[in-house]
Amino acid sequence: MKFKILLYILGRKIKSKLKKDSEFKKKIAEKNCTVQIKTDDNSSGRYYTFKDGNLTTGSGVSPNADASLVWANAKIAYKVLASGSQDKSMKALQDGSLKFEGDGTTVLWFTDVAKKSK
Repeated sequence: MKFKILLYILGRKIKSKLKKDSEFKKKIAEKNCTVQIKTDDNSSGRYYTFKDGNLTTGSGVSPNADASLVWANAKIAYKVLASGSQDKSMKALQDGSLKFEGDGTTVLWFTDVAKKSK
C-alpha cells in the first residue's frame, strides 16, 4: 500500500510543478510517452502519460508503456524510492531489484523529471 501511495504522490508532485514552473513545463513538453513504475509480477504499479506538456496518470499497469521501471517487489521499491538515495537506486539496478524495460532514453528522461518535481 505504501508503494501505491508513493507513486500517487509522485504524480501529484509532477502536476503541481507543471502549474508553477514554466521551465519544468518545457521539460515535460519534450516527450509524448507513457512511463510506468511497477512490480515484477504486475500486481502493483502506476503509469504516467505525458502528452503535449501535460500529464495524466492512472493506477495499475499500462499495456502501452514506452518504458518501465520494474521493481522486484513493492517493499523494496518503497524502501529505495522513499529514501531518495541515488546510491540505493544504483545498488538496486546492480543486484537486479530494479530493471528497466523499453526505451532507455525515456527512462532517463523520466527519472530526471521525477527528481525535478521535488
